[in-house]
Amino acid sequence: MLREIKETSRKPGEPHKRWFSSLDMDVFIWLDDAGEIVSYQLTYDKPHREKAVTWSRDSGFLHLGVDDGSRPGKHPGSPLLVTDGRLVPGRLISLLGNEAGDLDPWIRDFIIDGIETGFDQDSC
Repeated sequence: MLREIKETSRKPGEPHKRWFSSLDMDVFIWLDDAGEIVSYQLTYDKPHREKAVTWSRDSGFLHLGVDDGSRPGKHPGSPLLVTDGRLVPGRLISLLGNEAGDLDPWIRDFIIDGIETGFDQDSC
C-alpha cells in the first residue's frame, strides 16, 4: 500500500512535491501554489523491471523504463529513464487501485483519468 513520505527534498523554485511509496510503486506529485497538479511520475514493477509514467502540463505523457545503474564489476551509476516497452493501461490502473493506500482519492482519480485518456494504445 502506498504510504506518504512526509519529508521530501525541494529545490529552490521547484513546485511543492509529495511522495507516496510502496514495495511495488512510487508516486511523485508536484503541485503549484494553488494546489493543482503540474506534473507527476508513477513508477511501478519495482524492483524487477521498473517502469515509469511521467506527465506534465507542458510535455504530456511518457512511458519509460528505469535503468537502475547496475554495472557488473563496477560502481553503480545513477538510475536513468530509458525507452522500454508498451504501457498496458488497464494493468497499471488496476495496480494503482490496489496500492492506493494514503494516496488522496482526487490524486488517484487524476492519474487514472490521464492514463485512460492520455495514452494512445499504438504509441505506448
